[in-house]
Amino acid sequence: MKSDQTLSSPIGLTAQVKDDHSKLLSLLALAAGAAAMPQTSNADIIYTPSGATVSWEGSQGFLTPNLPGNVQFGFNAHKSGTFSFTSSRFITGGKRGSGYLVMKLALVTQPLLWDQIVGNLAANTSFGWASSVHNSGGFGAAYLAFEFRDSTQAGSPMRYGWLGISLANGNLSTGNDFPRLTVSGWAYDTTGAQIPMGATVAVPEPGSMALLALGALTLGAKGVRSWRRNRA
Repeated sequence: MKSDQTLSSPIGLTAQVKDDHSKLLSLLALAAGAAAMPQTSNADIIYTPSGATVSWEGSQGFLTPNLPGNVQFGFNAHKSGTFSFTSSRFITGGKRGSGYLVMKLALVTQPLLWDQIVGNLAANTSFGWASSVHNSGGFGAAYLAFEFRDSTQAGSPMRYGWLGISLANGNLSTGNDFPRLTVSGWAYDTTGAQIPMGATVAVPEPGSMALLALGALTLGAKGVRSWRRNRA
């Protein structure tokens, strides 16, 4: 009496296992290749390093050359009177041009966002003054937050940025080159996002190849389970 039950052919089972094994290797190779390819992201932050200084005895002016639109950030050194006990020198900075630009008057040293910085707004302000017997004091490396409108885009959207500055100062009786302001660099974001003070690169978003690698690895894991089940 013959049984109605049929057994799978060992040859057919072996061919299926080989086919699953081949598919698994292909998926893992695809995942490895995708993960190994360099990932790219949109360069949302435009960063410009600098070492420019502004003082009456040196370069008396500085202007950022690359903010998009009809406004830039600038500094200028000034002299009032002659070099005597009644003379003084000072540096001003802020908006240069016809567009919109304001800064937070509070300098910070932490990677804060625009909304996290507590300070009054101004388009221009004084950053230091000195006379023969007095000076306003200096400060070390700090960040100055500013916002401006990009007039090259429809609707002139708001953009946020920072300037890295420091100030050396002293009485003019101890040296003629006071006050002296140094610009270490500046950056702004092209998307309208508020950037942390001092940030020079944007946080990368997952690229298409990274997503492909993730998908391939997921399919590869599924293939491993199938291959092990068929192998058993």
